[in-house]
Amino acid sequence: MMRPDDIRKVLRADQFVPLRIGLTDGRSVFVRHPDQVFVADRHLLIGLATLERSEPLITPSMGDRVVKDGMIVNMVQITGIEPEKRRNGRAATRRLRKK
Repeated sequence: MMRPDDIRKVLRADQFVPLRIGLTDGRSVFVRHPDQVFVADRHLLIGLATLERSEPLITPSMGDRVVKDGMIVNMVQITGIEPEKRRNGRAATRRLRKK
């Protein structure tokens, strides 16, 4: 299970890098801004850009910070957190995997 403190550390980094949160059902959520994720002890509350739950699940863009929908994710459903790849295909930071 991912630890809340590990997730908070990634979200509160000095230079936040957009990231993907992998889920056990095979989906992932693309997080563009750290304010769009609320971390609790056992859950994440993630604001989404659309009302549709199909791929890709994505948070609102920087210009539109108003969420249209939200989802609650249990910590045990998180398979890992990966930074979004840069244009050159390299990750901006290292991966955080569940222990």
